[in-house]
Amino acid sequence: MSDFDLKFNLDLRIDDKAIAHLQQRLIDENANAMRIFVSGGGCCSRIEITPVENALAGDVTYERGGVAIHVDKALFEGTSSISIEFDEKKGLLINLN
Repeated sequence: MSDFDLKFNLDLRIDDKAIAHLQQRLIDENANAMRIFVSGGGCCSRIEITPVENALAGDVTYERGGVAIHVDKALFEGTSSISIEFDEKKGLLINLN
């Protein structure tokens, strides 16, 4: 974990299979990074991860396994940890604590 990560105190864990999946998506989409954010609202809120070119204002950026991850400010402020795993049948699984 870098000094930057410690400063912001968010535990971002991504397993090796998820890193490989994200790296392939970046290649397929010709993008520079992945962005994790909350979409929808109310009872229909959900966490999404998508390839992007740049961070948005307020995003906090991490690097894991050679993949830049931009975390939405609202998501960053509302959780202490994010875990991303890859399941062969279900795809990416994002868990918040």
